[in-house]
Amino acid sequence: MTDVELDVVDSFERVFPVPTVVADWDDVVDRAGARSGTPTRPPSRWRAVAIAGAVVAGAALLSTPAFGLADRLLNLIKDKRSPLDVQAPAWSRDGRTIVFVSWRDGNGEVYAVDADGSAPRNLTQHPGNDVRPAWSPDGRRIIFVSRRDGNSEVYVMNADGSAKRNLTRDRANDDYPTWSPDGRRIAFLRATRSRGVIRFYSYDLNVVNADGSGLRRLTRNHTETPRLVWSPDGRTIYVGRYLVSADGSGARRLPYIRFTAVWSPDGRRIAFARPRGRTGSGLCCDASPADIYVMNADGSGTRKLTHNAGRNAEPAWSPDGRKIAFRSTRDGNREIYVMNANGSNQRNLTRNPAPDSRPSWSPDGRRIAFVSNRDGRLEAHVMNADGSAQRSLTVHDS
Repeated sequence: MTDVELDVVDSFERVFPVPTVVADWDDVVDRAGARSGTPTRPPSRWRAVAIAGAVVAGAALLSTPAFGLADRLLNLIKDKRSPLDVQAPAWSRDGRTIVFVSWRDGNGEVYAVDADGSAPRNLTQHPGNDVRPAWSPDGRRIIFVSRRDGNSEVYVMNADGSAKRNLTRDRANDDYPTWSPDGRRIAFLRATRSRGVIRFYSYDLNVVNADGSGLRRLTRNHTETPRLVWSPDGRTIYVGRYLVSADGSGARRLPYIRFTAVWSPDGRRIAFARPRGRTGSGLCCDASPADIYVMNADGSGTRKLTHNAGRNAEPAWSPDGRKIAFRSTRDGNREIYVMNANGSNQRNLTRNPAPDSRPSWSPDGRRIAFVSNRDGRLEAHVMNADGSAQRSLTVHDS
């Protein structure tokens, strides 16, 4: 697969199977855009009108059953030899198991595999597209998003795939579920759709108890980047560019953040990626530069950690908080890098001509899981924290 093909299939899960929150255009365009080092001029007024008209017409065609273009496009790219997506691998608390999403069965399924790559098993086994798995803090349960009931909803199951239960049960589309640190609550986003030919989405931040009771909406109609994560102490939720009290008592706006932000393990700092230059830049492609920053949890003390011409994104703290793994294109393609938490000693770990992304630390900090296309298909991989012993975790079809 080419880099452009990889970006298209890597973003397709966001656009078609779970179309809940599509306001995150910076991520979608970044992945789906063709990479070119040649800068483009802004379109003229009439050209912009023509492009807008084409978008409207395309949206109408894709949503019209008579044409069936969406189904035909899906059938065209659903090739058993190239799964459509492998989502960021997620480690169990004991470091023995990794879950991820694979499209090898023609639809999204949550798989588990032992950390050494053995004993792969399909945990969901349903044609309804199951994505975004996340372990409970005690490692006994996994939440995920499924469309098996016709719209995307939050489900929970035991770590072995048994006892699946629908937690949200609503006609709305729910996405991005995240466990509270104590495992008692789950935060998620509920999409709201505007009227018109082209559907624009905003979302509400909601919290529900782990058994599905006590559903509560904390915020209404945000249009920032749809990402959320709990603070380590469970008192605050980062969403978009806001810090929201988990009890719904208030929200605080942070400095401008375009992409995903992540808390340090001690809860004192937040790492995030931001496009270089003016606020509206950096929306398209790996050629658009971006940098990794850190700031204090209250939004003060922002400091840039990367200083190069590449696109640096997807920061991930090591469990001890001393290092940050991240994705960078400074060497001409996507590679996994690691640096000290103060930005020093930046090193390329993967050193492979294929694109590597989405680093995830093992609980003991000794290994890093990531996603790569190096075998001709998008798969979960793992390596030691120093970059040695890189290997695929995905079993190939026979």
